[in-house]
Amino acid sequence: MKKLVYLLLFVSTISYSQNAFMEYQFSAKRGTESAILALTDDIWGDAKFKSGGINIESFSIGNEGSTHRIVLYGDPGNWGRNDSISAANKWGVFIQKLNNHIDKWTHSSSGNVMSWVGDNEAYNYVQIFEFKASDPAAFKAAHDEIVSEMTPYRKGEVGFGSYEIAGFQGATHWVAITANDWSDLISTRRAMKKITKPWKKYYKNRGKVEHVRNYTAKTIKRY
Repeated sequence: MKKLVYLLLFVSTISYSQNAFMEYQFSAKRGTESAILALTDDIWGDAKFKSGGINIESFSIGNEGSTHRIVLYGDPGNWGRNDSISAANKWGVFIQKLNNHIDKWTHSSSGNVMSWVGDNEAYNYVQIFEFKASDPAAFKAAHDEIVSEMTPYRKGEVGFGSYEIAGFQGATHWVAITANDWSDLISTRRAMKKITKPWKKYYKNRGKVEHVRNYTAKTIKRY
């Protein structure tokens, strides 16, 4: 827990391929989401960032160990807030109050955003695939090509990146597909699967991939 305090404090005082991220997953006590968002509004509601920002997300399907996560992202060479926190003890109070609503901090990781196609923050529902890629360069090339082929069939965003620190169960990379909601996600994925020839080429050229897990989440607050 001390690591979280120090890293969040660091973030408060300091092309997509330049973006990196840190995520902190936790299991919230039942019925505390509104209280947690009130706390994050208080600390980040008027924050001005040098790059990137902060997302608060709730997990929906497939991530049984966690209920929510805090995602901090931006250019690591231009990281953190432009403004400063008004009270010296505000961070300590924030962390103490936040812990009152959390049963357990479950997982944390960090990595890079290597590509992100689309720009529609209205699509707050996302499916995330975590995996081990044996040939990252081959995977990225195959990924970029299939995403281009899928352009007529998708309305949301598609992201790809790496885990540099503590990927879940050894995951090295991730792919994210955003949608309006669960129904839109399923419809979009069905439409994407209709382009069978590009998919065959994708699976042939991406290299060996070992699936780790996939799950869905919803962005409930952006800062």
